[in-house]
Amino acid sequence: MDKRHFIFDIDGTLINTEKAIIKGLQELLLEVKGVPYEPEQLYFCLGIPGPITLKQLGVEGDLTAVLKKWDAYYCKHGGDVTIYPDIPEVLKKLKENGISLGVITSKNQEEYDYDMIRLGLADYFSITVTATDTSEHKPDPAPMLFYLEKAGILPEQAVYIGDSIYDMKCAEGAGVPRALALWGCKNPEEITADYRLSRPIDILGLV
Repeated sequence: MDKRHFIFDIDGTLINTEKAIIKGLQELLLEVKGVPYEPEQLYFCLGIPGPITLKQLGVEGDLTAVLKKWDAYYCKHGGDVTIYPDIPEVLKKLKENGISLGVITSKNQEEYDYDMIRLGLADYFSITVTATDTSEHKPDPAPMLFYLEKAGILPEQAVYIGDSIYDMKCAEGAGVPRALALWGCKNPEEITADYRLSRPIDILGLV
């Protein structure tokens, strides 16, 4: 498959942030709502921007301040964040094959910097689109359309690799081929994709 740009989601695709996100959100909700939540009640938030999550959970007031609290709780559990096996090696080999690497994420720029720079992954990517860059977010195609314009490429010159239905719908809406990262996916049987990847190393089969 002749692709010039491999575009990645971050959470659940490049790095495993699930424990830190869910633990932080549980602690936040206990503080601001006084309600204990089970992890299963919060999995829906994986892959969508924080403000949308808070609104769906009925959190009111100054959401900017609440998000800062959530970030603090997340950072408290930063030791739980890990890079998925073989990801650095895969990214290195893709670049050696002349593939341009990019990111489209629901993280804002500050959250992106915290994880990607700290874990040593940021330098692999030439183009990044965060929630800070567009007014509409996944599953809307706006972030992907923004990326295509920024890169100056056609949809068929890219592939988007992500773990959630939000990722796949974002790519589909922009006409970009979709590769589902099964290693971080919660409900793969409910998600349609052009390619289904069992392990990070399988990404190299798309070259």
